[in-house]
Amino acid sequence: MKIGTIGTGSIVSWVMTEALRTDGMEWGAVCSRREETGRALAERFGVAKVYTDLDAMLADGELDFIYVASPNSLHYAQTRRALLAGKNVICEKPFAPTRAQAEELAALAQDKGLFLFEGITTMYLPHLALIREKLAEIGPVRQAACTFCQYSSKYDALRAGETPNVFNPAFAGGALMDINLYNLYFAYGLFGVPEKLSYHAHRHANGIDTSGVLVLEYPDFVCQCTGAKDCQGDNGAVILGEKGRIRVDGPASMCSRVTVVTADGEQAFDLQNGEPAWYFEMQGIAERVAAGDYADCYRRLADTVEVAGLLERARQDAGIVFPGIG
Repeated sequence: MKIGTIGTGSIVSWVMTEALRTDGMEWGAVCSRREETGRALAERFGVAKVYTDLDAMLADGELDFIYVASPNSLHYAQTRRALLAGKNVICEKPFAPTRAQAEELAALAQDKGLFLFEGITTMYLPHLALIREKLAEIGPVRQAACTFCQYSSKYDALRAGETPNVFNPAFAGGALMDINLYNLYFAYGLFGVPEKLSYHAHRHANGIDTSGVLVLEYPDFVCQCTGAKDCQGDNGAVILGEKGRIRVDGPASMCSRVTVVTADGEQAFDLQNGEPAWYFEMQGIAERVAAGDYADCYRRLADTVEVAGLLERARQDAGIVFPGIG
């Protein structure tokens, strides 16, 4: 995998750091609107090529993967351009603002026989797989709650009258798309598609959500997903069953530690050994590419489409509108 990246934000540095630890991954190019920004990132990670024109990077025959890490509103169009150029793609979360766009990208990748992955840490974490295995031990689930509240470094600018991308409806920003999405993936990864959902958002004057509570209704229980960029929280998750409970330390993007409590006692698990969440994401993607496992890739894409649809429904429920998207 020789990867060209679109974007230079902080998440790019985290992903690039872990990719360099992963067999089979190599960074071949950086694309940024500003050459000085792209050059600074390239020099930091020893990347040879810097582009300011996306089409020029997509025409680079040495690159077989593109990592899309631009503002949310650009993910769909840039992923589509990369796929049409014959490149495999890792698209940073959120994958697309609507289910229809997610379906289109998934169909395009499959039609062209290309890999297409959403860059979502949660679904690659060993602890998520562990929790799935342990659910039976706590009996029928009766309640679940996830909390991921992280005061944004851009929130003060919003309060001062500026409109950073992450809080801009035109850039498909907001707490749901940026942070509560992880809670939704956690719940979906364990319990599947809810029967009903509702999103109760705290909204800024520009219409974007700075925090909110997403309620997922399943046949026998309700899962509460609290996500915020306007306050700091004690992040984690708890799943309560008739025979016990599962406690997860850390936000749903990381699931740092898992504790299972039943009548037989308490078991604590730390399968991830303190590794960054992006390490498992990069390892998981590289393993599937090395094995040529398109079937698993497309199965994961089906999950991505479902979650994109749930996010769209949640936005609509709260009346959050992205200009030009709906």
